[in-house]
Amino acid sequence: MSRQKGSRPRPAPDQRRYHEQFAGRPRRIKQPVPDGGEPISRRRRWGATLGATLVLVFAFTGVVTAIVEQDRDNTNAASTAVALAAAMVPIAFTVLARVSRAPHPFRSVLLASPLAAAGYVAVASLVRDPTSSLVLAFGIAGAFVLRAEAVHRLPLRIAAVGIGSVVTLLLAIVAPGAAVVVAPFVPFPALVAADIYAEARPLA
Repeated sequence: MSRQKGSRPRPAPDQRRYHEQFAGRPRRIKQPVPDGGEPISRRRRWGATLGATLVLVFAFTGVVTAIVEQDRDNTNAASTAVALAAAMVPIAFTVLARVSRAPHPFRSVLLASPLAAAGYVAVASLVRDPTSSLVLAFGIAGAFVLRAEAVHRLPLRIAAVGIGSVVTLLLAIVAPGAAVVVAPFVPFPALVAADIYAEARPLA
């Protein structure tokens, strides 16, 4: 019989030394890469909401400007203001998602932006108040965008937004000018307030 071609098998001692040579090398330990799965600090959570709130202030300024220009029968200026306000909406949710390290920021922004805008128009047409409508629509949409840890509860976030919307509505009845100034600062910080309450009183 002819001998089978190929490399001869290593003797057992040589094979053992061969494996020990590589086993003795120090292995490189991979550092964890932040991918949204790690809990974020409360400072970063506040930073996300305040950054998104700043963008929301500019967006709501465009809405108020559109209302004023529409009352003056200046439709071109009103349309321009509405377009600028609409362009600010996805920017606000992008800041909220990115800074808070949401697991799926692009998908969250893609879903929340049109829902918030449509909800704002729908609620404003019912209650005839742009301030409380802003708090309710953008607060509920933001509840699904802002990163939530295991201890945080979505119903609690929505309840905080609802309370903020009612308070803003009452303020609009008493002092409409003050409600216009306060409204953009309510929806996103209300989410953090709900998260702080959830952390202080976790479910058993």
